[in-house]
Amino acid sequence: MKKHKLLLLPIILTFIVTASAIYLTPLKNIAIIEPTVKDIAPKEFYDKYIQNKEKYIFIDVRPTSAYGKLHAEGSINIQLHELYNERKNLPKHGKEIVLICSGGLASGVAYSYLQHYGFFNIVRIGGGIENWQLNNLPVVSQLKIN
Repeated sequence: MKKHKLLLLPIILTFIVTASAIYLTPLKNIAIIEPTVKDIAPKEFYDKYIQNKEKYIFIDVRPTSAYGKLHAEGSINIQLHELYNERKNLPKHGKEIVLICSGGLASGVAYSYLQHYGFFNIVRIGGGIENWQLNNLPVVSQLKIN
């Protein structure tokens, strides 16, 4: 009977140590806190942009059809679904990547996606092209008037 008690003691101690190690180990690969998106007001960005356009890559992530109809002056079109391939051509240092869409949702997705791939030089235009227009900032329009 004493031998059984002696064998049980190491098993119980091993269980306690293992359970404690698991409980006290920080959780990895679990985002408990939602990542934040750094927004910039359209007017604030535009003022900086016109001072030094070379410092920025201004990307409109909307579909080509929407971009073709109306887009912020100076922006280029890289559709959201194209970012997977295009991310390899974007700089992670040196230039700031500025994202815009219609109202902020798609550019927020693009922001999170790029951040996931190690981009920390990114910012989103708060309120998208809608807010850009409300601030009377320049746009390029291809709308056809009959």
